Amino acid sequence: MQTNTAVFDATRPITIQLRTPTGVKTVRVRFPSDDEWAERQRRRKVIIKHLGRGVSETTIPNAEEVDAALLEKIRLEEETPAEVDPFEAAKVIEQLSQAEADDVVTTGDGYRVTLRVLGGTVVHELHMPSAKDVFDYRRSFARVLDLPYNKQELTINLRAAGELYKKLAEEKQGYAGEVPIIHQAVAVKAVIDALEATFQEDRDPNF
Repeated sequence: MQTNTAVFDATRPITIQLRTPTGVKTVRVRFPSDDEWAERQRRRKVIIKHLGRGVSETTIPNAEEVDAALLEKIRLEEETPAEVDPFEAAKVIEQLSQAEADDVVTTGDGYRVTLRVLGGTVVHELHMPSAKDVFDYRRSFARVLDLPYNKQELTINLRAAGELYKKLAEEKQGYAGEVPIIHQAVAVKAVIDALEATFQEDRDPNF
């Protein structure tokens, strides 16, 4: 069931104002497709360098270039398009990808997740995942490769989150149409985090 007035419509063109030292740049785009979000995440290789004594450094070396390539795909025709460098492109994509969990509430055998997204607040109601659901999700969601010089390369597979979301989703509120995979991933993570927090609270403290 879908209720309430839609605050997010992935089919609606979006205008973003970028404030720069040379003035405000106006960028008109469409919202990326699920395939484009998944490809962006796949190409953003996260490098974790272990510095010793439990300290590590995390970087995404090609982040700006990946976002610039995505912006090129989704940018809409303009009479006088503003020039946007890769770092400004990253700011645009960052705004489009906005999805933060504001609240997670237990509802019987599931969870009600409130997300803050571009344009307003939306709500997801999901069933509780099984232990196998969580195991399968984690196995598919992240791939870690060990590299030389105490480094690791982490690649994220957004499609794993999308598959679990479709299995657990019961209701959505605030959407005109389908839920983007970038939002599905945040909702799924919020539910798993809440489930694990409950497990920690219920566990015998003397165990």
